[in-house]
Amino acid sequence: MSLLVENVLDLIEISGEDEIKKILSAFSCPYNIEIENFIKNKAIEFAKQKLSVTYIISDESDAEILGYFTLAIKPVEIRKDTISKSLSKRVAKFSLYDEQNDSYIVASYLLAQFGKNFAVDNGNRINGSVMMKQVEMITLQIQHMIGLGLIYLDVEQNNQTAIDLYTKGNHFVKFRERKSITDGKDYLVMIKAI
Repeated sequence: MSLLVENVLDLIEISGEDEIKKILSAFSCPYNIEIENFIKNKAIEFAKQKLSVTYIISDESDAEILGYFTLAIKPVEIRKDTISKSLSKRVAKFSLYDEQNDSYIVASYLLAQFGKNFAVDNGNRINGSVMMKQVEMITLQIQHMIGLGLIYLDVEQNNQTAIDLYTKGNHFVKFRERKSITDGKDYLVMIKAI
């Protein structure tokens, strides 16, 4: 299988916004309604406003959308005592150090959304590891153009499958926990040097 990874803004330019909305409306993620809602109702508008950019992963052979991910650039505060010494040295190179809080303030890539399309082969045509390789490919391309050295994400504390995907296969490390004001859920905030 050959994958295509396309910026939603490029797709709109080629096919028009109405056509892309129609295509994205078939996306299904019953295990995470937020993922489904974002791609159907927010991805295009966020990209047009330059808040974040969504990348569509599709199968080149039949153009079926297999999944997507959304990236943004956001500052993140990392307390020095929550990461390893080697990661701390790396982070120190491209961050602002806050002596009062003993933390680094770092502009980073945020992996804001990440989800498979269960409307195609019940989500079995692609797995999370393959999707993460696509995330890495895009972030490395962006990094080559503008720099930055970290990517971070939030993952629900009770989603062990996702935690394993990020930690075991992709080398993310937890550096703090947070409780969402929006949905009341507990999240792990994880980071990776790229």
